Amino acid sequence: MCFRPADASAGGGPNKCPECGKPIQSMGGLVLKSCPFCKCDFTPYLNGEKAVPGAPAAPGAPAAPGAPKAPGAPAAPKAPGQ
Repeated sequence: MCFRPADASAGGGPNKCPECGKPIQSMGGLVLKSCPFCKCDFTPYLNGEKAVPGAPAAPGAPAAPGAPKAPGAPAAPKAPGQ
């Protein structure tokens, strides 16, 4: 039986450096602190201080539902016809 870490199949492939854009393959579940190519510090990206370029933005909060409208008043009865 072959052991494969849980994160090996997740993510759909290598991650890219947010600065130089080169693919970075994660190895053994280790979290890299800097890019092996351009030496970019990943700490601000990991802490959420900097947005990762090309990443989808977080969805906003859903709008609050409006108050229901009051039912319409019934029409006045018609005068009897003569």
